[in-house]
Amino acid sequence: MTKTQALMLSVALMVLVGCATSQPIDTQTSDSVITSKIEAKLAADPETNYFGVDVDTLNGQVFLRGFVDGEASRHEAEHLARATEGVRGVDNQLRIGDRTTARNLADRWLVTKVKSKLVADPEVSAFDIDVDAIDGQVILSGVVPEAGTRQEAERIAKATDGVKSVRNEIRVR
Repeated sequence: MTKTQALMLSVALMVLVGCATSQPIDTQTSDSVITSKIEAKLAADPETNYFGVDVDTLNGQVFLRGFVDGEASRHEAEHLARATEGVRGVDNQLRIGDRTTARNLADRWLVTKVKSKLVADPEVSAFDIDVDAIDGQVILSGVVPEAGTRQEAERIAKATDGVKSVRNEIRVR
């Protein structure tokens, strides 16, 4: 491979990676860093059940979803998130209770099915959309370039076998 071909390949890869989401690269990095910092804090904290908490960040807004053991754990997870640099707000959707292994697996399977359908649809950029599921309710979040993409993602999720309901939190840029 010549230097020119290598350079062209590098540029093409950068363009593809840059086009993987509709968010600016600095926002993607910032949100990823915030999510990673919060996940690390939760993993190190004895008050929270890290494995039951899903953390998503969108433009500095943190979403906490999943299950914790009690109100103290729920409060501690929110406190740790709010105390993280770059966090603009926290939407604490954590529930108190114990998830059965069967319910946890069923929700993970729903997420896998919905994500697979999003990836297969040419109208939807699956990289822009995060999918979570809690007790059969699918939560869609992220930022997409058009309202039609938002609607198509919701339609796909609703049409997926096993989905009880869909909460569409996708924002249009």
